Amino acid sequence: MVKGGVGKRIVIGAGLQVASRMVTRCIDLVALVVLAHLLSPADFGLVAIAMSVVMIVEAIMEMPLGLALVALPVRHESHYETVFTLQLMRGLILASILIASTWPLSHFYGDDRLIGLVCALAIAPMSRGMASPKMIEFSLKLNFLPSAIVEVSGKVVAFALSVSWAWMTNSYWALPIATIAGPVVMLIVSYILAPYWPRISLRRWSSFSSYVGWSALGQTIRSIMWQMDPLLLGRLVGQSELGGFSMAANIASLPSQIFVEQTNNPLVVAFSRLRDDVPRLRAAYLKSAASIAAFGLPIMVGLALTAGPLVSLVFGEKWQALPPVLQGLAVAVLPSFLTAPFAALAIAVESPRAITRVVVIEFIVRLPIVLFGAMHFGVIGVVIARIVVAIIVLCIVSASVATLIGLGPMRQLLAFWRQIMSVAVMAAFVWSMQWMLDQGGSHMLAAIRFGALVLSSAAVYAASLFALWHLSGKPDGLESYIRGFIVRSVP
Repeated sequence: MVKGGVGKRIVIGAGLQVASRMVTRCIDLVALVVLAHLLSPADFGLVAIAMSVVMIVEAIMEMPLGLALVALPVRHESHYETVFTLQLMRGLILASILIASTWPLSHFYGDDRLIGLVCALAIAPMSRGMASPKMIEFSLKLNFLPSAIVEVSGKVVAFALSVSWAWMTNSYWALPIATIAGPVVMLIVSYILAPYWPRISLRRWSSFSSYVGWSALGQTIRSIMWQMDPLLLGRLVGQSELGGFSMAANIASLPSQIFVEQTNNPLVVAFSRLRDDVPRLRAAYLKSAASIAAFGLPIMVGLALTAGPLVSLVFGEKWQALPPVLQGLAVAVLPSFLTAPFAALAIAVESPRAITRVVVIEFIVRLPIVLFGAMHFGVIGVVIARIVVAIIVLCIVSASVATLIGLGPMRQLLAFWRQIMSVAVMAAFVWSMQWMLDQGGSHMLAAIRFGALVLSSAAVYAASLFALWHLSGKPDGLESYIRGFIVRSVP
């Protein structure tokens, strides 16, 4: 993306971020599977309602101060003091709002258990915001290993505590324990790796005000959009159906959390270095988008095609209503991989309002569609609404990228032709081999057949992708980087 040693370090950094997130999300997935066997769908539904409220309030109070620090040309100690002070204020206000919301929430849903759940869950967003601001210095040096250590540490402890609690008690409290323990441990480890003695100061507020204002508005609307689904369904369907939707949404979001969210920070660094060189910035955007799509698209398509056998094999009979919901949500996530670097691009070119503009338009489009789907068709209606909105948002973001850096929508789409064709070949292969999964036999045989199909499908996709890359003249991109890495690794 960027020439020379810096470009290599950015690629390595992004790879490390993705690898660490992959490890943590594998831990999350294992935890979900274990907890799905120990708890009921209704337990997941109850916690989903509480989590939705916490996430909305957290998003309203969200301040992307870390990314703002990265974008600053010069950083002083007073910048870090201002960041810490703003995060402390945010945490106190956030906790107050959540505690005040507990009684009306429990009354609205007719469940007093929500009072204790929301109060306890408030600890998680407070802890997330209070991490050492000095951690950002590692990112500025393109060293993302400490961030990986922080995240993995939190996930390992959260996994151990939540699974142990569920095993001993079969209580729904295992779910909030996992949500709380992770951020608390990450908070502690961040100060171990990046020591910082906090001081209260707002001297540099002006350096962050534009980011806080526009980002807060965008984050608020975005969170309301995504959390209104479980909140609506919590009133319209039973907790078991809501639990199934929540489980499917968690699974479908894992690839995006791995390949999109974790590349955001390295991409902000990379794009910031190129913002005065628009041709190279366009090329970097296209390469990064194509690289993310190369990983995300086959995973989501594979998930959609094998949702039934996967749920039966991993989650068991009490989750039998999950497959169609999971299939639909997997399809709904697909378009987001085609515009994954957009947020990093907008921040790098100092245009956070572009993100907010997209989110506002999405909200206006999404609200009536989701309301109609939820009220008339329940869970499936919400799933279909998400697919429709995702396609509309793809068009909106493509137009925004064209405005920011003069990269037309058609040129953006053509950057993915090898990935899309390779996914189509893989999908045809998976479809033709579905008979493998219907042969009966023991659970172990079913798992072996499923694993064989996954591995062979991945091989078909990779072979198709590299064949198309070779036929198109071996252009610079992910394939050339992987080939170079393999060549350098072979003695």
